[in-house]
Amino acid sequence: MRKIILLLFAVAILMGCATTYYDSEGNPVPKEQMAVLKAKAVRAHLQDRRYRVFVDRVYPMRGPSYPLRDDWGIEVSGDSVGLFLPYGKGLGLNLVSPLDSYEEETIKDGVRVTMRTHSEVESFLIVMEAYNNATVDLTVSPSGREIIRFSGEMQLNDVFRIV
Repeated sequence: MRKIILLLFAVAILMGCATTYYDSEGNPVPKEQMAVLKAKAVRAHLQDRRYRVFVDRVYPMRGPSYPLRDDWGIEVSGDSVGLFLPYGKGLGLNLVSPLDSYEEETIKDGVRVTMRTHSEVESFLIVMEAYNNATVDLTVSPSGREIIRFSGEMQLNDVFRIV
């Protein structure tokens, strides 16, 4: 009898830990429906070419990966891109520049975006894989420097309403 009571208590605690999503009006939304809404929001931002990605982890070519504490990321707005990414021990990659090219291709559970841009001194190849759950893998290849990878999340400030 004691085992059954402990089992029921454990199940009740686990049920209380389940994530509940709410729409903009405070109504509960099923997890599956929230995943669909999030995927639509990600695709809409990509289609509009208006999005911001905050990275929270860096994967340098040499050495171990490490978490980031400050706000670092990439922002695409129409035909331009802004990079504010850590790089090496210096100030990082800080650049706002027009896009030379922008291509999208569908991948499993998301979209791969390939962008090219340049500054006065170097060019950049940026490959971003944005997944339906808003997570992002980002690879930046500056000319004349080592490739660096990041992971993060697309900022979604969308208003979700269930109709």
